[in-house]
Amino acid sequence: MDELIPDGKTRLLLVEGDDDQVFFDRFVNHLADSTDAQLQVEDLAVIQYEGRDKLTQRLRDLKRADNLEHITHLGIVRDSDFNTDALRSVQDRIKTVNREGPPNIDIPDRPIVQTFGDLKVSVLIVPSVGREGSLETILLEALAEDSMMRCVDKYIDCVKETHPTSEVARNREDKSRLSVLLAGKLIMRDLARSKDATRELPRYMYSMKWWDDDTFDRPAFEDAKAFLRQLLAD
Repeated sequence: MDELIPDGKTRLLLVEGDDDQVFFDRFVNHLADSTDAQLQVEDLAVIQYEGRDKLTQRLRDLKRADNLEHITHLGIVRDSDFNTDALRSVQDRIKTVNREGPPNIDIPDRPIVQTFGDLKVSVLIVPSVGREGSLETILLEALAEDSMMRCVDKYIDCVKETHPTSEVARNREDKSRLSVLLAGKLIMRDLARSKDATRELPRYMYSMKWWDDDTFDRPAFEDAKAFLRQLLAD
């Protein structure tokens, strides 16, 4: 399983999917460019576990990797979705793979706070512990003052009013709101890059002309910033 851990990497960040990987890659680079602190960005590999249901298998693969001993820091990111006890879910998955035999992976007691073993482990729950939501939730919070959000709100309200007997899909509204916002940005030629960003998905918006990396400095991303700084610090 050596291919799971790229040569020369000593820090791993496990994320759910494509949108998360692009977000954290971009965020890490922004932190490296905007701080005087020494961050070990070149030592980091961002790896997908392809959905929360596959986290256990990815942890199992990690334990089997011959070069696991080279890893000093492990970060795990998980969306709360509609589960406000998502931290316990991550803890339970680590316990499951630990019961299968050594080496054990330390289990963080709290989000963001690292364990103290040779392999320092930390967990980030998005948007935060005790809140339902996802990556789209904190992106919307960071973009709340965008003038186009008024149009998004009107559209979503119209859909709800037109279909009053329909149940709003759990944890889908934030994803829908962000998709509508990105669709609006794509309509405006001076905001979108036609070849770089052609779909209403978060992973494409960082290539749009309107996106400003300084957005990462907004309060919505404070937990993610603290988590990454700790993961990348000496």
